[in-house]
Amino acid sequence: MTETLRTVLLLVMSSVLLAGCNANLVRQESRVLSAAEVNRLFVGNTVESYNLNTGFNSFTYYHPNGQALQERLWTRRIGSWQLKPDGQICLEFVKGKPRCRHIVQQGGTYYKVIQDKSGEHEQIVRYRYFRQGDALSGL
Repeated sequence: MTETLRTVLLLVMSSVLLAGCNANLVRQESRVLSAAEVNRLFVGNTVESYNLNTGFNSFTYYHPNGQALQERLWTRRIGSWQLKPDGQICLEFVKGKPRCRHIVQQGGTYYKVIQDKSGEHEQIVRYRYFRQGDALSGL
């Protein structure tokens, strides 16, 4: 085999290997959920969430009457939630202003997001599972 042919063959094989590696690096597009989709995921369900900033897990039951029961850091707290027409879910656990956030789906995973200064979505919470019913009342 000539040196030129060997070099070309090596370049082709390297390109194929690198192309295969890059396929996993393609970022999946995220999509903002509608109010109906958020309603299906949250209302009447217990949701496990993972805060990407603090590393804390929490479990929240979204009662159909607007009450939210949450267990976080081995402490229970009661608050309220509401769903806005644009799909934002709003939570309030201490008296004051409710925090309203959009939910996005990226691949098969759901995230709560905030908008950064450039208008891009920044993921702040990853939802691990959605269980039908109140899983916290028996604890």
